[in-house]
Amino acid sequence: MPKLTVKLDFEDFPDVYTCRGANRSPPIRVEGILPNIKSLAVLATTSPEEGPSKVAWILWNLPAVPLIPEGFPAGGVVESPLHAVQGTNDFGTVGYRGPCPETGKGEAYLFRVYALDLDLALAPGANWEEMIRKMQGSLNQSGEAIAFAVR
Repeated sequence: MPKLTVKLDFEDFPDVYTCRGANRSPPIRVEGILPNIKSLAVLATTSPEEGPSKVAWILWNLPAVPLIPEGFPAGGVVESPLHAVQGTNDFGTVGYRGPCPETGKGEAYLFRVYALDLDLALAPGANWEEMIRKMQGSLNQSGEAIAFAVR
């Protein structure tokens, strides 16, 4: 399976993408998308210094574009900045939840991008396990990028 190249425009989170700032979803660059790809899905998970990781963002049915723009609003089905469907994260909200480490602590976010040959027939607000199950047999490529937040 050919890998996707996934890139963020930063290694350390600017405040605008964290709970200290606007809590905006960051832009994600995706390179090497195969011609048969119909949609992209994103799964962002935390990697805190202590404790288990948590799902921070679930997004699917994005068009197969080389730049996933920043600023997806909360909500199940969104039309801007691109049409997409979002799921419920482990913080109990639908949409992106940026890093929010405690003072003196750090938190890493791993952004995984999946390239699929179909749109997922999945209800808005679904969880990450449901998304992964629906992707079975349709996943053609994947890639990941990581960024860090320190407070």
